[in-house]
Amino acid sequence: MRLPFELDPQIIHHIIYSQAGSIGKAIIELLMNSVDAKASNVQLSISRTGFSCHDDGQGFASREDVIRYFGRFGTPHEEGDATYGCFRLGRGQIMAHASTNWHSNVWQMTVNTRVMGYHYDLDEVQAHSPGCAIQGDWYEALSEVELMSTLQEIRDLVRYTPVCVELNGNRITRDPHGERWDAEDEFAWYRVKADGAVAIYNQGVLVRHDSGHVWGAGGLIVSKKAIGLNVSRTEVLRKTCPVWKAIAKQFGQMADQIASRLGNHRKTEARREKSARALLSGDAGIVQTYSKEEVVTLLPGKRHISMEDFLRKCRYSHGKRHGGRFAVVESGFDVPKGEAIAREGIAVIVHPVTLDRFGCYSAQEFADCIARIHDNLRQDIELNGAQYWGINALYIPQLLAFSTLREAFVERTRILTEKDALDRETRRAWTALRWCMHHYVALCTGGRPVYGGQVREGKSLHILLGQSNVAEAWTDGSSYIAVDVTIVKRLKSSPVRTAAYIFSLIEHEIAHEGDSLDCGHDEAFYQRFHDLVLLHSEQRQRYMHMWLMKYTGSMEAEGKRAQGEAWRERYLVNRASDSRLKRGLSPTIEDVSDDPVMVGAIQDESMAFIDYQNALMADAVVTAEPPNWTEILIRAAHDQKHLGVQIGADAKQRISTRRHRVVQTFPR
Repeated sequence: MRLPFELDPQIIHHIIYSQAGSIGKAIIELLMNSVDAKASNVQLSISRTGFSCHDDGQGFASREDVIRYFGRFGTPHEEGDATYGCFRLGRGQIMAHASTNWHSNVWQMTVNTRVMGYHYDLDEVQAHSPGCAIQGDWYEALSEVELMSTLQEIRDLVRYTPVCVELNGNRITRDPHGERWDAEDEFAWYRVKADGAVAIYNQGVLVRHDSGHVWGAGGLIVSKKAIGLNVSRTEVLRKTCPVWKAIAKQFGQMADQIASRLGNHRKTEARREKSARALLSGDAGIVQTYSKEEVVTLLPGKRHISMEDFLRKCRYSHGKRHGGRFAVVESGFDVPKGEAIAREGIAVIVHPVTLDRFGCYSAQEFADCIARIHDNLRQDIELNGAQYWGINALYIPQLLAFSTLREAFVERTRILTEKDALDRETRRAWTALRWCMHHYVALCTGGRPVYGGQVREGKSLHILLGQSNVAEAWTDGSSYIAVDVTIVKRLKSSPVRTAAYIFSLIEHEIAHEGDSLDCGHDEAFYQRFHDLVLLHSEQRQRYMHMWLMKYTGSMEAEGKRAQGEAWRERYLVNRASDSRLKRGLSPTIEDVSDDPVMVGAIQDESMAFIDYQNALMADAVVTAEPPNWTEILIRAAHDQKHLGVQIGADAKQRISTRRHRVVQTFPR
């Protein structure tokens, strides 16, 4: 016997409450109903206690219309009778947030689900109100933060709707016909950018933001025709909607074009994430993606490399063999320690952004991803005849427990005194350099150059000599910048090149804008560093020249013969200046002999300050014995295996415990 499906009356509860999302989404449902009612203007007003929505649409013409289209959820639409309406369920969302009074023509409907349950009052009134006017009082008053968030959400959601929408007296909609777009066709307007999310608007109303990895680019899509959506209007029906298929084809081509214009040397994070997901899904062209696309990020410095290069580095990098092993930093807080370990060449260290790129939450999941990628690669070669020369050399690298490496790596950082750490000639170059850098730092930290070469304001930081196995330079962000003695000692053999490198280190530390030992390098840091280098490039060269003059002048004062790299550099500058002057041109660089930096006496280092900083850095750890890294790497591999077994056992135990509880709760 064939029987019909039935709907329980309780379904109304789910239509109102389970469908409801944010207040902003509920308000947008009212706006879309106004558009479907042929309104040309919608006025919204929202406060902490309630809202109002008034349009100039057709409204409800008769009592039958009210009962059929307001009182009944799910009344079918006829083809072409609505711009947005599909299910006639959306108005229920606002009923979960507020008691409402609806006035359309001569009909008034009152809804308060907390008092009236799933019923409404319908009255015929004398006052005629064209269109539809809705007044609502929130069941729970909004906080100021909630109100501001709701207002911004509504602005974002209705940006390109085809009617004029006013929110608290201000127009918030924009006509897409008046905008500049990268492309336009019968289905949509398109705008594409190199990175970021893709905002998808269904006929002007925001549906969702696609992650950049879906397309390999970011951008904006505003459809001209209705896109197929799910009931809550939060997801596109990508497989069944013909309009979306045409839009996706066009935008996909635009995303590929912008990626090709960027070239191989400007790959975006969206492209890297898209490539990682393509490897996992076995997309066409997996061989090319495996060999060429940057999907793995290594420390130090967030270097992006392909999966093929990553496996090669697991065997050999930093001038030594690593035995096909690697470790993954799982937490951003461990990035500075990971950079130090990688810089020492102890092991290949993977940046945690790689886990996000592959959708992993642990290092073991990433190792499992490598195995899946190799399976996909072999399958593509077998089924599609793709050519890959390294198929027989594929291997799964051994995962090391980063926690073991982290605990074994003892940070050795302290401040040194120049007299104890440097010989006479190196100290001569260093003291002149730190004196010039002291003034340069003041300029880079907000100082203003004034007449006579003086720098006012800015930070007055000590430039110190240090020793560290975690950084070539470091700062506390407020009182000093230290440069590792290994770098400084190069001043004796290569003074000019080393001085230029130390200037870059100083700029790097300034860009941290705080303690640099406990923080990594995010995009904001790289932007600050980039801007600082460009902004002060001219002054940097000037201070480099003053150091050269002060350093060589010190040797002149002691009657030392003019020889070496520093003298050659000074000679070339003077020779170029003389040649330019003979041709009526200005000198290569202005005369700095009277600059306060040149004539001022170099201040001695402060021993009290050095002792204080060493006490803060717990100088006792410096005396610890250096670790035996060969043994530690073996232990790290063993610890990772044990960790994997333990995680598996814990998972089985949790599943068993949960099943036991279910059996106790629901005995047979």
